[in-house]
Amino acid sequence: MKKSRFFKISVIYMIIIILLSIIALISLTSLVKNQYLSHKIESMAQLSLVIKEVVKPLLQQQYWQDLDLFIKEIYEQTEIRISLIHPNGEVIAESKKDVQEMESHRNRPEIRAALAGEESHIIRYSTTTREDMFYFSTPIQVNEDVIAALRLSVYLDDMQLILDKLRNAILLIAMVMILLATGISYYVSRIFTIPTGSLLQAFDRAGQGDLETRIISHQEEPEVMELSDRFNSMIERLQSFVNALSLQSEELNAVISTIESGIVLLDNKGKIILNNNQFQKDFSQAKTSGKYFWEVIRDVKLSEKISELIEKKNKFTTEFNLADKNYLCAGTYIEKKDKSILVFHDISNSKKLTQVKKDLITNISHELRTPLTSIKGYIETMEGATDREKEKYIQVIKRNTERLINMVDDLLTLSELEDRSGRLQIEKIDIKELITNIIKIFEPSIKDKKLRFVLDIQEGLPHIEADIYKIEQMLINLIDNSVKYTEQGEITVLINLLPANKVKIEITDTGIGLKKEDFNRIFERFYVVNKARSRQQGGTGLGLSIVKHIVMLHRGEIEVDSKLGAGTKFIITLPVQQP
Repeated sequence: MKKSRFFKISVIYMIIIILLSIIALISLTSLVKNQYLSHKIESMAQLSLVIKEVVKPLLQQQYWQDLDLFIKEIYEQTEIRISLIHPNGEVIAESKKDVQEMESHRNRPEIRAALAGEESHIIRYSTTTREDMFYFSTPIQVNEDVIAALRLSVYLDDMQLILDKLRNAILLIAMVMILLATGISYYVSRIFTIPTGSLLQAFDRAGQGDLETRIISHQEEPEVMELSDRFNSMIERLQSFVNALSLQSEELNAVISTIESGIVLLDNKGKIILNNNQFQKDFSQAKTSGKYFWEVIRDVKLSEKISELIEKKNKFTTEFNLADKNYLCAGTYIEKKDKSILVFHDISNSKKLTQVKKDLITNISHELRTPLTSIKGYIETMEGATDREKEKYIQVIKRNTERLINMVDDLLTLSELEDRSGRLQIEKIDIKELITNIIKIFEPSIKDKKLRFVLDIQEGLPHIEADIYKIEQMLINLIDNSVKYTEQGEITVLINLLPANKVKIEITDTGIGLKKEDFNRIFERFYVVNKARSRQQGGTGLGLSIVKHIVMLHRGEIEVDSKLGAGTKFIITLPVQQP
């Protein structure tokens, strides 16, 4: 009786194990394959939205080389093969192959679908790579006309590897369980009721995608405990495979998040579905998903454009200002998805640079025109002048020529300071000795104006690390300004050591002073408070701009404090040691 029961139970166990293995193999294989393909379709669809917005203007302008370079750059970041196909079937850009060596793709099923205006995905054998591949294709449209087909493809090696490992694991577990069933059938034959129901339920839950399911081991039944442990081990390994797929999705999101333009996807009601990190950084520190766009970006003009995009499906490009920054927003409606995508470019620096260039050209033209006009006028006047008059005119021409030379020298100096390479020759300098020598240059001017000069330097001042020639130029410019614009009173130079291992230099005069509104502009190129007096003194309007650049190159700070008619104080802070 025991032998008969042992045999029956052994056969039943083997049949159950084989059936469960087949069920698990079919269910889990289908689940993993479907999850893998669903993930690929979703990730490729999201990536295609970004790629289409970037390549559409390049396609319209037929920048084939730029398209090919961009496609290859995306491939290096994502390892997803990308192809762009012209409606005539010619490959425009390809991430892995030379487009010149590729045949027409017009008859490929996924390309036919895309050129017909439909998204499609298919698994088929690639004649180019000679391997099974998963293809995702989508049309690139302008005004409902298909201008190209975008195809993304990946090898199925990863999926096949996962399925092979899953199959081997299930087969290994099945074989182990069959071997174990023979050995434990004698003991199990004494226990007619075996908790196979929980095992079946666990397999069902795993087949439905619940990879958190586990079988609780029964300490009083070692055989069941062994089976439960092996099932749990299999599920853990399967879960690790699924986590690997999730990691690939995170990597794709990471690529999108590194794009320096803000990207946001809206539903048909104007709610934010998803956005990248740059959008979050530019417009909101809080979570934006699920909010209406006008809750995040409060700009009337932009809100009208986005509303028109959602309602009338009209794409747009517009500029707007937010928090003292300029942005260029491009909006496009995705008809088949009934969604809208917005791309934001920060053009603040471009705007600022354009204005700076415009101002610089205007200022240079104006500053050069005055002495050149003067030189031309005196040369024409000399034609009928006496020798004595010519002498006087030559002096004027010489003075204007020197002014032009000084202006060009200052421009070259400023250009050199703005150059970020090889600009400082660092050495230990004695600031006390340096400024003492500089003062000797101005002694005749100070004496002629009957000014009083006060030099107060803290004892034991350490040597500082700096470029001696540039620091000398900085001090000469500041003291020269004080002498030029001070008619009576005194000029004071105060130098002391700050607790933060920094040296503070204060240059104070009792000259004409500045208005408060001039404080932020005196360091601009060619900006002078009193133009007539500046020209009379031979100034170029570049001195303080040079001073500021020298201070910045030494990682220091400069401040100005002044009152109109009561003098000006410049405060320079320099580190004793350069990093």
